[in-house]
Amino acid sequence: MLCRPRVALALALCAALNAPQALANDSAAELDAGGLVLVKDPEVALVREDLTIGLDRITVRYVFRNRSAAARTLKVAFPLPPINGAELTSSAQSLPDESSANFVGFTVTVDGQALTPHLEERAFLGAREVSDLLRKHAVPLNPMRRDAYGAAVAKLTPTAKAELAAAGLIPEDEGPDGGQWRSEAKFYWDQTFPAGRDLVIEHAYRPVKGSILIGRSDLDDRAFRQRYCLDDAGVAGVRRFLAGKGKDDAVRGVVVPYIVTTARNWAGTIGTFALTIDKGHPKTLVSLCRNGLVKTGPSTFSFTATNFVPDADLRVLYVSQDAEALGIR
Repeated sequence: MLCRPRVALALALCAALNAPQALANDSAAELDAGGLVLVKDPEVALVREDLTIGLDRITVRYVFRNRSAAARTLKVAFPLPPINGAELTSSAQSLPDESSANFVGFTVTVDGQALTPHLEERAFLGAREVSDLLRKHAVPLNPMRRDAYGAAVAKLTPTAKAELAAAGLIPEDEGPDGGQWRSEAKFYWDQTFPAGRDLVIEHAYRPVKGSILIGRSDLDDRAFRQRYCLDDAGVAGVRRFLAGKGKDDAVRGVVVPYIVTTARNWAGTIGTFALTIDKGHPKTLVSLCRNGLVKTGPSTFSFTATNFVPDADLRVLYVSQDAEALGIR
């Protein structure tokens, strides 16, 4: 179920240190993450990027080349997807690892050597930073870490609860919606790019997927089809999944998002860009907005371009009759 319409690819280097949040069309959270943020530098070129997107893991391999005669040290960062507690619902997908500030299990290597980056975690209510107030009361800055949030709130004194409620951070009635602030976090490190040679940076993480239900009315909805570039063949595939079900029944899907930007943080275009989409199970249907995808195996598709310029965000829709095939337990 691959769409013919145009564009939505995942790219590596972002211009800003924050990625926007998006919500899936049902009630589940679908949180965008992307690639590395690199301080703008005219001498460091992105020679190659290999991006693999799967249901439970995203990996990226970059080959950078410092074209100058001197080593260059730049700030490199990976923003975690922002989480707005005020927009979450109790049916939202859980984080891959709610117990950790690194809730996507981000890892990075440089020329094959593991690197431990710094983590900056902050919390905001609108434009106002509330990190210190939350830390004062030992409340986790990520409102989607539900177990840690619940345990912290349970230990609050009445005075502390009143202070956080007055600040608009927790509901006065302590309802299930939890924290009302927005968390923003990023990993970062200083990276030296040696003069005149390539440097390989690789990173991997687990995406925060959006879980959706797709019914017959969705397949007739132009906006829904356009969002995921669901073509006629894709619609027919989902209808086969729905065959034999009641008229109001639905089939399960998940969305894996990835941020792409048109910013120019490297010297020129990406020399070679290679994308692989892995749908996991051969019977799982997949749809995304990208021309030129080629089937390379029972469950994989690929796209390769030279002198590539990033264009738009990527949302990969996976649909299956088997919830476990989508990583849903």
